[in-house]
Amino acid sequence: MTGGVHQLEPRDYVYVRLDTKVGSTWQSRDAFDRATIRKHTEAARADGFIVHSRLAVSERVGASVAASGRPKLMRLIRDLRPSDALIVYTLDGFGRDASDILKTIRLIHEMGAEPFCASLGTKENLFNDNEFRSALEAMAALERLTEAERKQAKAKGLGVAGGRIGRPPSLDEATQAAVRTDLDAGDTVAAVARRYNTSHQTILRIRDARKRS
Repeated sequence: MTGGVHQLEPRDYVYVRLDTKVGSTWQSRDAFDRATIRKHTEAARADGFIVHSRLAVSERVGASVAASGRPKLMRLIRDLRPSDALIVYTLDGFGRDASDILKTIRLIHEMGAEPFCASLGTKENLFNDNEFRSALEAMAALERLTEAERKQAKAKGLGVAGGRIGRPPSLDEATQAAVRTDLDAGDTVAAVARRYNTSHQTILRIRDARKRS
């Protein structure tokens, strides 16, 4: 204690993203989860971090889910104190892509804490690793460019290489307009599909395309 102020010891946390597609029974999934948490925790300890079992936070979430959609990760970051460390085993623990990972790393830094990744072979704070951040920023820029092209192509109904996405429509424009009119009149999807001798999914696609436009 200095000057009447109690200095809190920094804490080392491990965050574990558990796979959503593991185990056919709860027993096998539970065993896999325990092994995964132990593997990630031991990797952090091998890097010199002092991780108590109560500081290993895990949640079952898909790799494609952004960090903001991972409740336990967000709660953990909000609870971080200055000089705390947050360690993941692989970078997907911090987010779904390069842009998301960068955002999470910056958020941890803003809390005064330090982000680390045990599998990278470096014990450096990721936010302070300029070479790592530059590579991640370049990858994020590429992802944004690719996504912009994909959205533009989708809006035009074309693939990135110029080919039309998906199967050709089974109903011509005039028939599709008639379908929309019938739906507006209150006819059910099933009834409209029977009337035009087409599938339930075709009618749903016509309906949903109008909602997106």
